Amino acid sequence: MRKIGFHGGHTICELGPAPDVALFFSCIERYAAQDHPEQDWSLLTDRLYRRYLRWEELDHALALMAQGREIFAQKAAASSVEWDAAMLANPEKSWLNPEQPTLADVFSKYFEQFVDACNSAKSFFETFNIYQPVRVVISDLPGFARDKKKPLAEYDALEGEPFWLR
Repeated sequence: MRKIGFHGGHTICELGPAPDVALFFSCIERYAAQDHPEQDWSLLTDRLYRRYLRWEELDHALALMAQGREIFAQKAAASSVEWDAAMLANPEKSWLNPEQPTLADVFSKYFEQFVDACNSAKSFFETFNIYQPVRVVISDLPGFARDKKKPLAEYDALEGEPFWLR
């Protein structure tokens, strides 16, 4: 199964199998975007999920992700998601532990790795004056090498399923 991660600057932060990452974004959509429509969540649900974050979007995306973590902390893991026992039993298919008390605990690595990827992008920019965008990527070497060569214009034009799910 393909492994997925956050990339920013000089760092790839591996999160786990694609279905786990898709579930994370599904929970962001359901519990953040739908339950809190007064806030625009498209920076996470579209820009990060499908494309990449622009330099000027990083701080706002970090704030949104922190807000998402707070929302997840209020959701019991056991009752917030229909967990697939067969998938969870296979470490090739899922790295998640639904025995955690809240969704924030289940996805704590995601929130932490996102901060790491953003900090790496900022550090890279400060050192080399080059912005390596924060985005969701295939984290194995062949997949990452393929996607790294894609021009950002291909990401900008993307509709539908993100490259990391293809």
